[in-house]
Amino acid sequence: MSISRRRFLSFTAKGTAAIGTGVAAVGGGLMYSQSASTAQHWLISASTDKSGNHYAAAYRLNGELVSRVKLPARGHDIIAHPFKSGHAIVFARRPGQYFIEVDFNHGEVVKQVSPQVGSHFYGHGIGNQQVLITTENNYQQGRGAIVVRDINTYQVLEQFDSGGIGPHQLAYMPDNKLIVIANGGILTHPDQPRKKLNLESMKPNLAYMELESGKVVDSFELDNHQLSIRHLDVSEKGKVVAGLQYQGAKSDLVPLAIAHHGEASLQYLSASEDIWRRMNHYTASVCIDNAANLVAISCPRADMLTYWSLNDNSFIAKERFSDGAGLAMSTDGKGIVATSGKGQILPIGQANNQASIFVDGIKFDNHLGYLTVS
Repeated sequence: MSISRRRFLSFTAKGTAAIGTGVAAVGGGLMYSQSASTAQHWLISASTDKSGNHYAAAYRLNGELVSRVKLPARGHDIIAHPFKSGHAIVFARRPGQYFIEVDFNHGEVVKQVSPQVGSHFYGHGIGNQQVLITTENNYQQGRGAIVVRDINTYQVLEQFDSGGIGPHQLAYMPDNKLIVIANGGILTHPDQPRKKLNLESMKPNLAYMELESGKVVDSFELDNHQLSIRHLDVSEKGKVVAGLQYQGAKSDLVPLAIAHHGEASLQYLSASEDIWRRMNHYTASVCIDNAANLVAISCPRADMLTYWSLNDNSFIAKERFSDGAGLAMSTDGKGIVATSGKGQILPIGQANNQASIFVDGIKFDNHLGYLTVS
């Protein structure tokens, strides 16, 4: 099923609410109705301009640029700082050599952090009031690492084995005692920045780690060892949904998304062969809308967004979205927002009846975040 951007589609049988509206190229700002509440929420993303310069930027919901800072290399994920209003942490694309704290209130870099000797960052991190936790690669040992840093100084406090190779995105479980880790299985080295060094022997897994001890308490592998587990999100009830990237033959037909909620094995999401083939062996961001019982998964190489039922893992609908990758759940209760490498910002969800816009000269990177500004 395809979604028309001209109208709402209601998926009541799947437990979701309406998705979508029309597209408008307005060249200046997002067509959101203005209110005191929306003015306090900013979109944040890594991006690249037409000249190839890399930035981290914040936008108000009316499309106005708040501020941006230049990055030393291409960025990947970006997260709100857990207690500094208007601040965010942006992570370099793997094999990353930095993460940076940015003050978007003033358009300033607060601090830049380099990886430990013999390691590189993997593009993602999570934080709370005490610590920042990053996925990293100890390339001297060929093992993934989960590194815990002080959230104020960014000094390393502890380091744990991730339970696999190539840890990418991670997330807190609802009890905040466990984290879930997408060990993508792909070995990399900064001397060969984008080369995948172990495609024949890779062993991705989804791992659960106890934060207090650093112990991997459970780990799950897929039957196809070349399905790399990359990006994920966790529902408020503890269901994990993850997107996959296939490293095998281009002619192979493979599922590209999984779920896990206490089962003895990982569960593939349910879709037709046509949908799996259209996804072109690649997913980017995963985002859960708990209120709508909806999962959005972006497929930039297929120029497509896909929607799935959080309740039963079934495919709901797809829509064309050229080079669309970034997905984030809004902090103002209006559902999911998507961004693309074409500079498009697209509201999705039951309360998002606004049109999307294109920001001229900007390529948004693979991930999107929200800041709530006090």
